[in-house]
Amino acid sequence: MSVLLEVKNLKTYFYTDDGVSKAVDDVSFSLDRGETLGLVGESGCGKSVSALSIMQLIATPPGKIVGGEILFEGKDLLKYDERQMQDVRGNDIGMIFQEPMTSLNPVFTCGDQIEEAVILHQKLSKEQAKEKALEMLRLVGIPAPEQRYGEYPHQLSGGMRQRIMIAMALSCNPSLLIADEPTTALDVTVQAQILELIKKLQIDLGMGVIMITHDLGVIAEISTKVAVMYASKVVQYGMVEEIFYNPKHPYTIGLMNSIPKLNKNKGRLATIEGSVPPPTNYPVGCHFCTRCTFVIDKCWSSEPPLEKVGPNHTAACWRIGELDFSPKKEAGEAV
Repeated sequence: MSVLLEVKNLKTYFYTDDGVSKAVDDVSFSLDRGETLGLVGESGCGKSVSALSIMQLIATPPGKIVGGEILFEGKDLLKYDERQMQDVRGNDIGMIFQEPMTSLNPVFTCGDQIEEAVILHQKLSKEQAKEKALEMLRLVGIPAPEQRYGEYPHQLSGGMRQRIMIAMALSCNPSLLIADEPTTALDVTVQAQILELIKKLQIDLGMGVIMITHDLGVIAEISTKVAVMYASKVVQYGMVEEIFYNPKHPYTIGLMNSIPKLNKNKGRLATIEGSVPPPTNYPVGCHFCTRCTFVIDKCWSSEPPLEKVGPNHTAACWRIGELDFSPKKEAGEAV
């Protein structure tokens, strides 16, 4: 498979009254055509900012992309001006935003909002755009599409609104779909339907997909490879099987052990002690050192690089060669 997207050493900072917030700091990953990359980590780790950087939707000021490359189909998007990026957004790269209720415009019908992209990018007439919008509503499994076409977002359920967002994102047949927590706040049945829909459409349309989530269950269900992010950094990166069954970073182990176990009915749920440091005051060394149970003096003073620990598998920890970071047996069973 050919490389669709390659992010190299991306740095996105926000300049605030409290100092420089390094939301994304030296992040790299790649995605092949037809592949799904999962970005996983706690809230505030830089997942969404990475996605918004790809789309160049960072509010300036206070945000700014200060370094790196974003190569999409071999071309660096960071060298594009706003007009060129408008041609890319929605047409070549589609994005499903986190909150469909706030992302959809409440004063336009669902049909109008789907039509906007195809009229702009595919130069269709109003009638052709309506047919395309109805086709997309059917594609994403919305019942009575003719009725939903004329309804407003507040008239639909959360699952329906999420499907409208997917229809908008896919209306121009993009090469890349970025899904930013598309199942947040949905019940488990609708979550499963949305994930199954994305998987089916990916196969049908041959897209690359970036799935952003804090849910390891979603990652296991849909991803080909995974980038685990913590406090603006990628701390582990590899194929999904390697991440789940051969984790090489203490933070990944903490996430794995925090998964509820169906076969465990006693004791407290495992947690990662402490809290994420503020982005304006990250530790000098490893960003995870304030919460890590394997910490040594070197962790406080020197930042560990991403090192190869296997084929297509890297991790950033000073103690990879010393310690066995094998997950607890039940964590593996839970996946």
